[in-house]
Amino acid sequence: MSASHYQQLVDLVLTQDHASLQPQLSPLYQDLNQAFKDARPGRKSQEEISYRFERLRLGIGILLMQLLMDLGGDEDSQEVRDLLQQALAAGNVAEIDKTIQQKSHLFEDLYTDLYVNTEAEAVLALFEATLHASSKEEADEIIVEALDLAQDLEFDQEDPDTHA
Repeated sequence: MSASHYQQLVDLVLTQDHASLQPQLSPLYQDLNQAFKDARPGRKSQEEISYRFERLRLGIGILLMQLLMDLGGDEDSQEVRDLLQQALAAGNVAEIDKTIQQKSHLFEDLYTDLYVNTEAEAVLALFEATLHASSKEEADEIIVEALDLAQDLEFDQEDPDTHA
């Protein structure tokens, strides 16, 4: 069920201008499901599940930052999105953590310098929930909420290429 919600979110958020992100983000939910299916008792399986879960959280975060940028987010939201994309290329959870920790100040900057309206507040609340999610079930809830939010957002009407 949520794999389709995740894919709907990817398709809705990544317009033509950002379609290059689709190959990176689209398989993340399926990758996590596959890690669960392939899991055997032992540390290696748990490491793989943890890694795939972290990558899914990064994907959700990237999509939420893209939504924020589409709502008129500033350079801070783009820098956070770019950092999350960089972390997505990491080969394990430790590398993801190291990448994020190197520029953790960007998260503080995001909340400090951002002009927030009601819609942006909702996106940021989901982003914060994503950062704190610790289970697939929590991620599923965030995906559904993000999809509902993305479908309801009103974007600047001056740019006809930005979202339908």
